[in-house]
Amino acid sequence: MPLIRAPQFSTCATDMSIAHKSRTELLTLARTLVQPLSPRFHKGQAGKIAVIGGSEDYTGAPFFAAHSAATVGADLSHVVCELGAGTVIKGYSPDLMVHPYLQEAARAPPAVAEKVRKIPLEKLDEANAAVDEYVDENVMPKVLGLLERTDVVVLGPGFGRDHLMLRTLVKILEQIKVMNKPVVLDADALFLVAQVPSVVKNYKNAILTPNVVEFGRLAEAVGVDPQADAASGAMQLSKALGGVTVVRKGGSEIIAQEDLHVVSEAAGSPRRVGGQGDTLTGAIATFVAWAQNYHRGLWDEPVKLSKQESRIVACFAAANVVREASRLAFASKRRAMQTSDVHGHLGAAYEALMGGDHGKM
Repeated sequence: MPLIRAPQFSTCATDMSIAHKSRTELLTLARTLVQPLSPRFHKGQAGKIAVIGGSEDYTGAPFFAAHSAATVGADLSHVVCELGAGTVIKGYSPDLMVHPYLQEAARAPPAVAEKVRKIPLEKLDEANAAVDEYVDENVMPKVLGLLERTDVVVLGPGFGRDHLMLRTLVKILEQIKVMNKPVVLDADALFLVAQVPSVVKNYKNAILTPNVVEFGRLAEAVGVDPQADAASGAMQLSKALGGVTVVRKGGSEIIAQEDLHVVSEAAGSPRRVGGQGDTLTGAIATFVAWAQNYHRGLWDEPVKLSKQESRIVACFAAANVVREASRLAFASKRRAMQTSDVHGHLGAAYEALMGGDHGKM
C-alpha cells in the first residue's frame, strides 16, 4: 500500500486563473490529476464509484454512467438500482457490480404506497413517519453500507419519478452530505432538485450536470433567468444554490462554480443520441475521484490547483474525453452511431488527450 504523503503546495495556481487558460493549458493541468498506474496501489484506490439509478423502465442510463466511469479508469464501479432493473443491468456487463436495493411504491405495502403517492413533489424533503420507517428498514441499511466504501456517488440516471424512489433519493442524499462525499447529479436527481432545491443548497461537493431543459427548470426554481448568457447563467445557478459546481451541457459545456468558469468547446459528434450525458456523468465521477487522491498526496505530484480549481479541471477533462470519443465514434459510424459506439472509443480518446501515464509513479 503506498504511503500517503503531505501534499506539496505550489503557488503556480495563482499565476493565472484557470478561467483564462487555453484548452491545451487546461488539459495539461488535467493530466496532473490523473492517478498513475502503479503496483504500489491496491484495488479500489484509483476510484470506487457508485451510480444510484435505474428502474424497470430505464436500465441503459445507469449502465452507461457506471461503464463510462470504469472505462475511463475507476477501479470499481457499482450500480444501485430498483429491484425490477437489476437482472437486466447485470446482463449488460460482468464488469459492473449491480445491487437491486431500491423499491418503487408498487412494491411497498399498500398503506405505505398510498401515503407516499399523496406527498406533493415539493414536499418530498419533509419527514413522513410511515414512509421513512419503511425506507429505513428495507432500503437504507444496504445502501449505506455501499456508500461508506465509495469515493464518488452519481445520482439520477434512469432513476424515474416514482414518489417512493424520490423520497429514498432524498434520504440517500442526506447521508452523502453527512459523509461529505462528492456527488454528481443528473437526470431525475436534477428533477428532484428543481422541486426541492434545499436538498443540495450549500453543499459544495455537489456537481449538477443539466442539459438545456434541466437547466431551465433549475434556473426557474431558484430565480435565475434561464435566458441569460450561458456562462453567466451557469455561474448564477451555482451561486443561487450555494456554491455547487454546474456543468451546463449543450453545444459546449460550461463548467462553473460561483464566479469561476471554463468552457469545453472541443469538436464532438453532431449526433444527439440518448445516453451520452450519462457517459459524461460517469467520466466526471472518475476524474473527481482522482482529483481527491491528488489532494491527498497519493502519488508524487506537487499540488498546483486549489480544490475548487481541481474540481472544475476534472469536469473539463471528462467533457473533453467524452467529446473526443463521440467524435471518433461518429467518424466510424456516421448516422448509425449509438452511445455504445462512443464507449468503444473512450479508451482511445483518453489516451489521445491524457497521454497515457506520463511516467508518474
